[in-house]
Amino acid sequence: MAGEDGIVSGMAGRYATALFELALEEGALDAVKADLDRFDGMIGESADLLRLVRSPVFTAAEQTRALSAVLDKAEVGGLAAKFLKVVTSNRRLFAIREIIHGFRALVARTRGRSPRR
Repeated sequence: MAGEDGIVSGMAGRYATALFELALEEGALDAVKADLDRFDGMIGESADLLRLVRSPVFTAAEQTRALSAVLDKAEVGGLAAKFLKVVTSNRRLFAIREIIHGFRALVARTRGRSPRR
């Protein structure tokens, strides 16, 4: 398993590892990483999106509706969009930045580089 050596841990690590393994199987590492990087950048630039991601006051349905609109506008699709929607429906969107960091670390390790935050 990709996360066995402790590069990622906890709940965020399990999600990152699952996405990494699926993206690797599908040959979609670069596409998923690009989409996650774009989404992470959007969170960093938008206080409203950060609030949607972090706030427990939104229901999973409300987060999913809003997230779908954001992903459509940002042209984030495929495996990354499906994954983000699963994370949202599982009420784990609050951890998405840590999940993305873990995913980046796994990708970097496969390429022999250090991950970036």
